[in-house]
Amino acid sequence: MLNTELFHPAPTGLPVAIRPPRGSNDLLRTLEQFDWNSLGNARNGDLLRAGALWLHGFLDESHSIAQGLGSPEGSYWHALMHRSEGDFGNSKYWYRRVGRHSIFPDLLGAAQKLEISSEPTMDDLLRSPEWNPFRFVDAIERAADGETRDRVLLQAIAQEEYNLLMGYCLTALV
Repeated sequence: MLNTELFHPAPTGLPVAIRPPRGSNDLLRTLEQFDWNSLGNARNGDLLRAGALWLHGFLDESHSIAQGLGSPEGSYWHALMHRSEGDFGNSKYWYRRVGRHSIFPDLLGAAQKLEISSEPTMDDLLRSPEWNPFRFVDAIERAADGETRDRVLLQAIAQEEYNLLMGYCLTALV
């Protein structure tokens, strides 16, 4: 029986911020067979499933669900999926559809509290008065291009982002 421990909070090392490895077929079967609606309603079930699939590297499966969701949270999962696969422009498009999400203040606070030294290129992101998802996409793009060594910080921020968004989908939308 699947419970939230498999996908919330994110297991150590997940999500992989840049081109994540795909989980096992057994894990995919487990996630696909779970009754997601038992954790909320049908809308939440799809949001939760899209997020859990994304977390474990099932990008195509997550994309198939997220692209059919018209909510800010569906757009958020869609943005994360494209960011993970390296389609940074498309990720920004979906972040524009998200707008200013209610998790952004907590995400900025969590990112600023991480005790991981960052490169100067991260200063704009971490010293901003509000969370800017476009700057985070840019930072991940720089890392994907080998222009920064700050992958540990990027992964830690991506984990905070995931936990906040999944927590929101689990509680605020019920």
